[in-house]
Amino acid sequence: MKSPKMFDKIIGIANSIGVKFFMLLVVLLILSFGIITYVNIYFMTALFREDVVRNAVQVSNVIKRATYNSMLENRRDDLTNTILSIGKEEEFEGIRIYNKIGIIAFSDRLEELGQIADKKAEQCYVCHAEEPAKGVVPTIDRTRALKSPKGYRILGLINPIENEPACYNAACHAHSPKEKLLGILDVKLSLEKGDKRIIETRNKMIIYSVILILITALVKWCFTQKMIRSPITKLNLATREVANLNLDYRVDITSRDELGVLADSFNKMTGGLKASAEELRKAQSRLILSEKMASLGKLSAMVAHEINNPLSGILSYAKLSSKYLGQEKIDSGTLGIVDKNLHIISKEAKRCGDIVKNLLLFTKRSSGDFKAEHLNEIIDASMGIVAHSAEMNDLKLIKELDEGDDCVHCDPGDIQQVLVALIINSIEHSNRGGKIIVRTDYRGDNDQARIMVIDNGKGIPKDALPHIFEPFFSMKKSEKNIGLGLSVVYGIIKQYGGTIDVESKDEEGTKFTIALPRLPAVKRDA
Repeated sequence: MKSPKMFDKIIGIANSIGVKFFMLLVVLLILSFGIITYVNIYFMTALFREDVVRNAVQVSNVIKRATYNSMLENRRDDLTNTILSIGKEEEFEGIRIYNKIGIIAFSDRLEELGQIADKKAEQCYVCHAEEPAKGVVPTIDRTRALKSPKGYRILGLINPIENEPACYNAACHAHSPKEKLLGILDVKLSLEKGDKRIIETRNKMIIYSVILILITALVKWCFTQKMIRSPITKLNLATREVANLNLDYRVDITSRDELGVLADSFNKMTGGLKASAEELRKAQSRLILSEKMASLGKLSAMVAHEINNPLSGILSYAKLSSKYLGQEKIDSGTLGIVDKNLHIISKEAKRCGDIVKNLLLFTKRSSGDFKAEHLNEIIDASMGIVAHSAEMNDLKLIKELDEGDDCVHCDPGDIQQVLVALIINSIEHSNRGGKIIVRTDYRGDNDQARIMVIDNGKGIPKDALPHIFEPFFSMKKSEKNIGLGLSVVYGIIKQYGGTIDVESKDEEGTKFTIALPRLPAVKRDA
């Protein structure tokens, strides 16, 4: 029983253009050689039969001339001996002379002498097709094909013995001048050897044609393999390599025909693609860096807003406390107010420190040395960075954090960058008074932690949904947005071996779901 792989391989070979082209050639060869062979055999057989009839006529005329004097002088013994002598040749199947009333007067078979011929017999029907007979043998249809008891063919030929002046003027047995036909010479010749030669020649021609077809097909097959199938196979392999992003692959075809030109064009194309890919990677790196700098600038603006409020409070309370302390008399009530102000100043200064700390965590880059981190802490820090921006847009940030194991091996800066980018995206696409939910699920799969960022904002149009993770794609019309924010998010998640999915409906909101491996791919590959 053949294996599925073997069967698929056979099907693949059968469907290849080289095999199809070869089969077409074989069919055309068989048709062309078959027609040529058939025509040659047909005309050869026709010419041979014409020669046989012509030779039969000549033989009949020779017999007629050989017996002419004996018939003219009525030497019956000589005539009988001549016919018997000629009839011994193996080609003859019978020699008869009928007189004018249809009696066999002479024959190479003595037992037939004196027999009266049947007018419906094949040798008589030519003249007696109509009665009474016209007494003239037609010049056509004098031959007939017979079959011997042994199975081979026999050619029968009738030759009229006409009444000539020498006959009706002879003193011995003069005939009336009015008689036209004195008798019939009937000769039968064997076609056994001739038919055998025809069959042998036909068989030889068929064998030679088959040999020529096979040789031609073999030459064509070799030509097809070398000039067509092999280059196409190389080109096919090259396209697969290029599809697998192997732009260094080159097609090794040096011929100067169309396939060679195609291979040369293919090599030039892959070279151009490689150069373009390198330039694209460089440009993408520059654009990603620009996007990160833009994101950092956006975060800096947010942080500035966040720090500005507590700093204003610190400045106000510091001035107020300085004013109280500048009085000549400071009572206990004033000291209490100053102490309260200092407590507020301390609290607000700590708030500024936390904001700066979160910003440093966001901008910190990892050296690849991942360690166990708590996602809930990273989420708290990320939401702290964007809290003021959400407040300014009258949006409510809601945390729905699972109490399960939130430990994940990661670089907190990467995850914070992902979360901040997604939350900012939700802020920019939400209406005032809306809400943004950050939800976690740590219990569904022990190998993964799931994070969801959900908003009830404007949603993403259906036609744009498949493209939101593509580089340079952006639904925002501002020239500052180059469309790399979500692309960077997608790249980070993929680098970790995770997945990110999005569900969205117009005017109903958007939900991003991140499945993050507890041991990321970059950690496993280390």
